Amino acid sequence: MMKPWPHLKKTMANLGLDYLDLYLIHWPANHKQFGDQADQINADTWRAFEDLYKAGKIKAIGVSNFMPNHLESLLANCEIKPMVNQIEVHPGWPQTEAINYCQRHDILVEAWAPLGEAASLNNDVIKTIAAKYDHTPAQVCLRWGIQQGILPLPKSVHADWIQQNTNIFDFELTADEMDQIGALRNLGGQCKVPDQVDF
Repeated sequence: MMKPWPHLKKTMANLGLDYLDLYLIHWPANHKQFGDQADQINADTWRAFEDLYKAGKIKAIGVSNFMPNHLESLLANCEIKPMVNQIEVHPGWPQTEAINYCQRHDILVEAWAPLGEAASLNNDVIKTIAAKYDHTPAQVCLRWGIQQGILPLPKSVHADWIQQNTNIFDFELTADEMDQIGALRNLGGQCKVPDQVDF
């Protein structure tokens, strides 16, 4: 079983903190790499996270890149269910099944790379919707996530873009617009399937 304390202490020392707001398992162990041991590895790692949470060193624990099959196995054996699942979600890679599963189990979905790549921001459907609301394509992508009940986590080093990313609460996409964006495919991004990756 994973020994969590040395890793957590090192992380907190590097950050200069006494506790962490959120701690995530970055990728699930998968059957492609670990065979029949994959579910046990995930369960053991999660137990270590539960111990850290119970010790008060972490305010919230969660997972990243876990799909419904990984979560189902984890939920069957956990004491504390994941509070967050951070997954890649953006136009062209909607992850509808994973989002619905998490929401049915009260697991917050955080979307990493919620803007996708340049192909999303240059897509004619998204640009047309953006022009209608006098907002940027990036703001439309973020609003699409918010209206699904997920938390988008955009990143930028440009102060103006960071400010723009927060100005998404003065308009609302219609159901048809949500569906149009949700139907888009092949707009770039990593789009890795966790059960197929090798690390």
